[in-house]
Amino acid sequence: GSNSIPNFFRIMKRQFTETEWSVIKSMSNEWMQLDMFHRHWALKESFLKAIGVGIGFNLQRIEFNVSPLQLEIGKVYKETKMLLDGDTEEGWTFEETRLDDHHHVAVALGKQEGYGQKHFDVYTMEPNQPQFTLLTFEDLVASGIPVAPEDSAYWDNFCSKPESPVKQNSHS
Repeated sequence: GSNSIPNFFRIMKRQFTETEWSVIKSMSNEWMQLDMFHRHWALKESFLKAIGVGIGFNLQRIEFNVSPLQLEIGKVYKETKMLLDGDTEEGWTFEETRLDDHHHVAVALGKQEGYGQKHFDVYTMEPNQPQFTLLTFEDLVASGIPVAPEDSAYWDNFCSKPESPVKQNSHS
């Protein structure tokens, strides 16, 4: 909803630490800065999801030291480190990859005790096992079970609707 990248960054200022902002703004142009912003955002979201809390968590409590600065598409990296309240969190691993030029993926794997999670050993994966699998919509729904019987009249009604909303004439 912002009209410029600098204005967007101004709105989001409180979500990152000064160190994170210095890395984001060190990129050579606004689009690369926005790309680095999204990488940091994906990392923060991965941690919040791993510990099971919402966006109400103070995001300045967590700081990421990203490494390497540039990610090759399709390669998985585990070098990024996190600080929580200024202290390095050795028990956490962050797997990162770029799906393409516009999409980052980050998965937080780490210590579970004290966060209300079940124990999970992050070192059980085979070394050559793919880390990420792209699924199609059909893959996702293949084992789905309908919650109600099929209603062909509902589907016919849905299909008869226009593709885009039609502006209503207020003088009719």
